[in-house]
Amino acid sequence: MSNACKESRSLLAIHLIEEQLKVLPVSIAMILQPAKAGAADAGGAPVLMLHRKKKQAKTGSAGNIVVDNAQATTVLDFQASNKTLHESPLQKATYLRVVISNALLSIGMFLKEHDLGSMRTPEIQFLDHVMDAILNANTFKIPQGYIPMATFDGLVIDSSLNGKPLFGDGEQEGFMEFGDAVALLQWLAHYLHKERHFVSGGDAG
Repeated sequence: MSNACKESRSLLAIHLIEEQLKVLPVSIAMILQPAKAGAADAGGAPVLMLHRKKKQAKTGSAGNIVVDNAQATTVLDFQASNKTLHESPLQKATYLRVVISNALLSIGMFLKEHDLGSMRTPEIQFLDHVMDAILNANTFKIPQGYIPMATFDGLVIDSSLNGKPLFGDGEQEGFMEFGDAVALLQWLAHYLHKERHFVSGGDAG
């Protein structure tokens, strides 16, 4: 792999991680509210305190730049994240995209890890392309000449989507709506239930 390719992939990974960290405080706060998420620190600013495991010894790569400063808790700035969310209507679309993309990625990776993706139904191929777009900063990369085989409920992935966004950002329209993503997950759950029933001869509990 060339250095340019490595750098490009690193930038995509950084972009993905930074978006997760921006959205995590709000997601966690919604789970912890009202008991913990609204707690204020000594300065009066709402913070989220997540406990960490006690470390017996330093581990990790030699280039770990944070290990010396590791604390017993990880602090997430709910106030800053929530402020960003409400400063612009467009941020709401970004936060929703990150949360819904996480669900799509977790399901897609599970299917791949357990060889369920080998079923190669049009919908599972559809999910594969959706995952690729999520990992490519919400942008499709479809080669010219790709034969459309990935479909879901009237949505068809073809080469005309190359370079276009998977989800909209509030200004530019995306290929899918958030409701389509949830419907895809619901379809997958239903399909896998039926597949399990078929494989077990109807005896699966």
